[in-house]
Amino acid sequence: MYTISSLLAVALAGGVSAFTPTGFEPASSNNLTVAYGKTLAINGKQILRADTAQPPTVGTTTKLTGTYTILMVDPDIPSSSGTGPTSQFLHWVQSDLVSSDTTTTISGQKVYTLVNTKNTTAFAAYLQPNPPNKAPTTHRYTQLLFNTTGGNAATALKSLQTAAKSRGNFSTVDVVKSAGLVVLMGNSFDVAFADKGINSTGSGAGSSSSSGTSGGKGNGTTTSNSTSTSTAGPVMSTGGARIVNLRGSEWAALAAMGAAVMLL
Repeated sequence: MYTISSLLAVALAGGVSAFTPTGFEPASSNNLTVAYGKTLAINGKQILRADTAQPPTVGTTTKLTGTYTILMVDPDIPSSSGTGPTSQFLHWVQSDLVSSDTTTTISGQKVYTLVNTKNTTAFAAYLQPNPPNKAPTTHRYTQLLFNTTGGNAATALKSLQTAAKSRGNFSTVDVVKSAGLVVLMGNSFDVAFADKGINSTGSGAGSSSSSGTSGGKGNGTTTSNSTSTSTAGPVMSTGGARIVNLRGSEWAALAAMGAAVMLL
């Protein structure tokens, strides 16, 4: 199984490539497996937006012990002027995840999916990627996994919950530092505006001895203050989801989406 010390040792070893985007902080050299249906969304791979309507399956190649939290952010929100630096937008924070007991096979890769067995409400409900028609038109959606087991976990989770109330102008590095957390694993995938009109590949759930990732209600916390002027914005998932069940929070999330659209 993974331990904090072993993962840090890998991260500090020479010649290891980051699985988070170039220049993104906090970075990670430990690979987190992310998939939409049967499609792996890893290592900067470009994914059709139509395939991202529901929260992805998240897993690891080795079974983890304890409870974990996933965070997903878009670091490529364009400025209102189009010439300033990009900002970040928070897409998802889900806590209380545990490794499944059996593996799931996705595109030939066996992983232990992270499961929300307690149906814990998300700190920030999953919002579908929706890059605007404004440079950069391809966005690098980044996922980070944190160990939130025991110790100061309650304090860290409270800090994350508070930070998740504001999705726009999100600062991942500041939030993680404030929570006193260390990134365990990371990943990113791309979604491009040019692909928005392409239909879903229709990928289904991976064949497996496990039922996959499930549970959790999203609360769609607060609105976005993204600086993009595009009319496109993140879209709330309203269907049954693998990690987050959004039925109990659609109205709050739709309000968040509407505010995000107005400000994009």
